[in-house]
Amino acid sequence: MKSFRRWLAAVLAAAAVCTASVSYTLALPAETPFADLRIDASDLDIPERSISVNLYHRDENGQFQPDSIREYTCKLNRATRDAAFFIQANTDHVWVSVDYLTDINGDGIYEMLEDLENPVWDVMDPQGVLTQHQPGADIPVLTGGQPYILSPEMLTHRSQQAIQSRMTGGSCALDVGQGSIDRQEFPLCMVRLHHTDPAGGQDYEQTYYLQIYDNVLIPFDVSPSDWYYDAVGFVLSRGYFSGASSGLFLPNGQLSRAQLAQVLWAMSGSPKAQDTQFSDVASTDWFYKAVSWCQQEGLIAGYSSGIFAPNALLSREQMATILYRYAQYDGVSLLASADLSQFSDGADTALWAAESMRWAVTHDIISTFDNALHPGAIVSRAELAAALYSYELNLKVYR
Repeated sequence: MKSFRRWLAAVLAAAAVCTASVSYTLALPAETPFADLRIDASDLDIPERSISVNLYHRDENGQFQPDSIREYTCKLNRATRDAAFFIQANTDHVWVSVDYLTDINGDGIYEMLEDLENPVWDVMDPQGVLTQHQPGADIPVLTGGQPYILSPEMLTHRSQQAIQSRMTGGSCALDVGQGSIDRQEFPLCMVRLHHTDPAGGQDYEQTYYLQIYDNVLIPFDVSPSDWYYDAVGFVLSRGYFSGASSGLFLPNGQLSRAQLAQVLWAMSGSPKAQDTQFSDVASTDWFYKAVSWCQQEGLIAGYSSGIFAPNALLSREQMATILYRYAQYDGVSLLASADLSQFSDGADTALWAAESMRWAVTHDIISTFDNALHPGAIVSRAELAAALYSYELNLKVYR
């Protein structure tokens, strides 16, 4: 994760606004900004995404029932939890509301609750405190020219309360009949800045979408329900992996020898090494320093023809062997007590990889499924992430 902090200072370019409001409201999008929303965070981005929102209403029993699903394109302000959100009105009589787009059942469709007579959204007071709006109550307004802070802790607190109120046992459950509740990531917070034109009485709003992550921005193709979710967060936060283009991780992407060399080099602090002499590795290649170091330390050997084959794909048993060599270099446990014969394809493991596979199974470095090892299967990016996460938890932490 980046050690410096970045600012998003301009209103439309910085805290990206989506003028297509999801809410049933009489307010119009503001053509001229009447307030600024600034974000200070160690890591942030503003991708444009298409999202689906299921609008709900409250029935006679107080439960929320689905109305319709809307799909639209919006820019998301994604930031890490160390962020600070600064709001400054350019005129008087600006007020702030916050609503939470949850995804309780993990179906990829956000839930937004609509009830004009009994709203469920929050308003912000001048101290940055969020409380649920009560119909008929005065709404706190901001003073023009004065900055106000909306903290991620406050957003986290209120969003978790919103999630709880929409779960089983809450006053307005959304998951009745669904059997179980999926793991819930931080909701998408819809922050709206409101202003009423004193001359014509028309209401205007600027709408922003905030999503906060613990310490690293999780790619869009990695869901909290995925078995490798925590592992991906771990390798990204440590800088062992980088995301792919367009905010994606490509968890099912296949792993090459050069990619694994780069990961191991990053795990070791990117040390200097003697230049490699592989004929198919040029000094201008992005993996040159990593391959040089892996060759120097004996972690990934070349072929007899003098090539490294950087783009060759890695099998599970090859990955286990290389990580076993790295464990020797790293000084962690080499205990290998697992019995490969317990797996239906244990005998398919190559003789040269047997000890490494026993070690990998012993320490949960290699995941097994269907009572099989699949030693010859090509490794995916998600599998390597999970292997490195297990390596950290099972070997590094307790050594």
